[in-house]
Amino acid sequence: MNELIVKLRILARAEVTLFKADAQRRSNAATLTAISLGCILVALIFVNMGFFFTLTESEIDSKAAFILAGGNLALAVVPYLFRRQAKPGPEEQMVREIREMAADEVSKDINSITDEIASVGAGIKQLKSGISSFSGGGMGGAMGALGPALPLVIDLLKKSKK
Repeated sequence: MNELIVKLRILARAEVTLFKADAQRRSNAATLTAISLGCILVALIFVNMGFFFTLTESEIDSKAAFILAGGNLALAVVPYLFRRQAKPGPEEQMVREIREMAADEVSKDINSITDEIASVGAGIKQLKSGISSFSGGGMGGAMGALGPALPLVIDLLKKSKK
């Protein structure tokens, strides 16, 4: 039983480690997404400024605003590309393999325990049927035949003690 507990602990620790690694990766992805969205927001502001300067016929300011908007859109793509390249490392793959091995071992242990419980249940059923056949499910049982002789045997045992 101690081996099963050790295997369950290994399985639990592997799951917790994988959960932490996944949470860290998701946190990094969320941060990079927030940076991308911030750059897109700034680019949108510069596009609006570019249109404003175009309408006010300020050609130089308009071009500068559109150039800054394009630069911010390019900056928005960089964190997105970093986020897409974030993959599980070799350590995480190793922990996944350990988790799979521990899960297989625990599954085998649980199946063997289930088989043992089933065999104990079958043994109890056999014992119950043996007792019921001995006590006599009718007139042909052994207890049915010994029933009238029991008081006589008890009396003989009492007399022999005296």
